[in-house]
Amino acid sequence: MKLKKILALVLCGAITVGLLGGCSGSEDKKEEDGSKKEAKGGYVEKEIEGPWGEEEIYLGSFLNEEKKLEVYTQTGGEEPQVYSYTQQAEDDWEKTEEVWVEERIDVDTYVNYLLRGADDNLYLMTTDIVDTGEFDQITSTDGEFVLPPQPTYLYRHTPEGETQEVMLECMDLEYQKQNGGFLPYYLGVVENGDVAVVGAATTNIVLYDGATGKEKYTLPSHQILTNNDGMIAVRENTIVTLGQDQENLLNYDALTGKQSGATQVEALENGIGFLTTDENGTYYIATKNGISVYQENGSIGEQIYDGSRGSLGEIENSLVMRNFMADGDQNLYGVYENYQTNTFHICRYYYDAELSTKTEKTLSVYGLYESRMAEAAVRAFEKEHPEVDVDYQYALGQGADGNPADYIDALNTSLLNKEGADVLLLDDLPVDSYIEKGILEDMTDLAEKKVKDKTLLEGVINGVKKEGKNYEISASFRMPVFYGTEEALARLDSLESVRQFLEAQPDGKVIGAAAYGQMAYLLFASNYEALKTEDGSFSEEKIQELLELSKQLVDNNPSEDMEHTWSENFRGLMTSGNTISAFSGIGMLELYEQTDIAGVDEIYGLSRIALVCDILEKQQGLSVVNPHGLYIPMNRMGINASSDEKELAQEFIETMLSDEIQQQEFMEGLPVRTESLDKQADIAEKGGQEDLFSIGFSDGEMHSYGYPSRDQIAPILDLAKGADTPLIIDLSVREAFLDCADQYFGGTISAEEAAKTLGEKMELYLSE
Repeated sequence: MKLKKILALVLCGAITVGLLGGCSGSEDKKEEDGSKKEAKGGYVEKEIEGPWGEEEIYLGSFLNEEKKLEVYTQTGGEEPQVYSYTQQAEDDWEKTEEVWVEERIDVDTYVNYLLRGADDNLYLMTTDIVDTGEFDQITSTDGEFVLPPQPTYLYRHTPEGETQEVMLECMDLEYQKQNGGFLPYYLGVVENGDVAVVGAATTNIVLYDGATGKEKYTLPSHQILTNNDGMIAVRENTIVTLGQDQENLLNYDALTGKQSGATQVEALENGIGFLTTDENGTYYIATKNGISVYQENGSIGEQIYDGSRGSLGEIENSLVMRNFMADGDQNLYGVYENYQTNTFHICRYYYDAELSTKTEKTLSVYGLYESRMAEAAVRAFEKEHPEVDVDYQYALGQGADGNPADYIDALNTSLLNKEGADVLLLDDLPVDSYIEKGILEDMTDLAEKKVKDKTLLEGVINGVKKEGKNYEISASFRMPVFYGTEEALARLDSLESVRQFLEAQPDGKVIGAAAYGQMAYLLFASNYEALKTEDGSFSEEKIQELLELSKQLVDNNPSEDMEHTWSENFRGLMTSGNTISAFSGIGMLELYEQTDIAGVDEIYGLSRIALVCDILEKQQGLSVVNPHGLYIPMNRMGINASSDEKELAQEFIETMLSDEIQQQEFMEGLPVRTESLDKQADIAEKGGQEDLFSIGFSDGEMHSYGYPSRDQIAPILDLAKGADTPLIIDLSVREAFLDCADQYFGGTISAEEAAKTLGEKMELYLSE
């Protein structure tokens, strides 16, 4: 496993000019006649048109002594070239080849940082890419974070053109052996030339003497979780950092190592943000929510830009903020990298006195569950329609506890009273009831047009038709897959095939370790249509057989760990959200070691495709299938028939279906847009097949893998295009089945009694 990819993993866990509205601190004023005057003024975001090409990757950026923006990039290939771009005017850039950097890197070099210190010198930190072994452990036996020694270098480049190597004692290989390695998470240089460094998994900034490389001071900071931590900044001989409480910015005098001040700030979520400061003692903090400004040693901050309408809001999805800069004249710069496509862009934030903060219309969007895809669509829609304010609401955030049924009753009452949101995200809502009561608008014309011109996948869109009409359109979908040998896959084809296998091999296994309830729910979901009777209920005989087969399978391969995980985590998620399904990751890792079982998973994005493809590559002779053409519709969109903004609602739905949104990875499902699904192969090819992802084993080992090749990904994309049978298990049905299964596996009732109880609950459900 190459070090470069370890760094990439830690970093992770696209250029059109556009103006985006920000927040304004001004209040409404009145005209002479007493009427309200429209409030104007606020910060806006403008994307900068840079001359660099898509093949150039970002290395670093800074504002030079003239406050001009400088950007450094690197090309790929065996002999990488490095260029700097200095902005002379808005569309005028000066390009320079930076030989001093080229001479110190090659194809096996990872550039950690390239920056300008407060001493006016440039600094380059690099690490040699070394092979540390496929299953190298990154934790010691006592749980401490450790890495093997890695050759790391720091160079100082002066304005006169001289380049010197700076040897910090933390980079010494012997020092690394004794101290668990060195992985830089922050680098900064103060005015006197001393170097501030933060290593992985620490809460301290260590200041080293810029001349001798010896440690001078240790400065308490916050828990730094990634090598892209942005909550440390340098101004002259002052180091500013977020404190451990995540509610104060701490000032340290680099000359004495003493704290010299504190500024109270609004608490940051997980301490994640980007801090910059100017010579005026003004601090700016950028987060996914926007940009806030604070004065040194003050306690009151002000949000000056709303991140919901710009690149900042995408930090949770496809973008990573790489730098944040202030020029002292109220101009701010943010550098964003798309970790999927390996491209970057830069935005300037500035105050526009004529900016109108008034919106003419409001479009409301509601769903039971938080959707990052919907949030991205809101930003894109408001960017395209600055006159519209989109009010997006959801009942349960991702990972939040709660009972969805508590919110459904209130929503139903609102909709029956011809109220409610304009756009409804229908996941786990009673869609059939809504159709029957005329609550949902008919969207057949839109759906058929987009299927006919092959914009959207025919199977996914037509699969949810009711009596030939589309009342909903899914924006994404999850695809269940089984993978293994032909023999292993055949066992899972149906309940009958499972029964026949166990009759022939009473002690046999069909999948990896699973909990009793987990196994039963998998067989229930994968055979869902076959279990039904003509009246919509379930065959009691088949449910009884399913439960008994599930028990025998788990008896043959029991796992206390999986029982604990199921009862403490997965079981609740099955009925309190839409983040996982019955197919979520059963027997994945076992297939790295054994091939007499089948793996089960659900494909919801490129990273999941990559895992399946890696297993198929490591274990030759395996194949992957989509059982019964099943797919799980996600981000199911409908229009409220009572809406007064149906035209806007349809435009929002089309934004959700646009390539801009569809090609992004939200971990909420595969794209339903054909070109966006096909682009997954392009993204994978551009990302390369080197290690980008990592998954852990129970013994602490890590297995790393990269994007699949175009040939590897093609069969899975073909399966996705062929999926045509929606698997929609109503929330009430899920709860009823899992409750009955729990009683049976808990020993309180027999399989026959459990099947009968489920039948009685289904009769009640269907009657309602």
